[in-house]
Amino acid sequence: MRHNYEDIGLFPLRLLLLPGEQTTLHIYEPRYLQLIMECVTEHKLFGIPYQTKTSLSEFGSMVTVMQVLKRYDNGELDILVECTQNFKINQFQGKSENKLYPAGSVTLIHEEENMPSADLMDSMKSYLETLLDKTVTDELNEFFSFKQIIKSLNLNDEEKYKYLHFPLDKRNSFLRGKAKFMTLLIEQEKKVVDQFYLN
Repeated sequence: MRHNYEDIGLFPLRLLLLPGEQTTLHIYEPRYLQLIMECVTEHKLFGIPYQTKTSLSEFGSMVTVMQVLKRYDNGELDILVECTQNFKINQFQGKSENKLYPAGSVTLIHEEENMPSADLMDSMKSYLETLLDKTVTDELNEFFSFKQIIKSLNLNDEEKYKYLHFPLDKRNSFLRGKAKFMTLLIEQEKKVVDQFYLN
């Protein structure tokens, strides 16, 4: 199921959030101050297209302003935003009509409620046991979702970008590889600490 948004305010950043993730932003440019104030007063969402190192990507994060954290004397703002859904950009306009900020047309990506694969769950169990240094009971598996796994593995923006490109089966193998890598990293760190104390 997909839903189109026309003429949504856009704020390109080197930032990609997945649903439920929050971050703080410092707003100082007049065009984006106009956008944020409209969103706050009219309770509107805005989009953050993901800016890669070289170009504007087709993916982005639809966000809502949760709170204005600070208002500065010069008009600048610190805000807390939360991602509600991801989207694909259909059209990007450098400046919308009668507005300072960019706008465009986007299609929301509705995540399917699929459970992670058994292989991914096994890798996550190993990762958590290595991280916490104790046995993780099978009952914990019931609480896992893709959202919780991504949060646990602390994916960076580029990894989230890759994740959004993948179909379900590839998402499972991608996250499984990340979990195995993180497990190996923790094991190596523990060895270094052990050797340090032995010496």
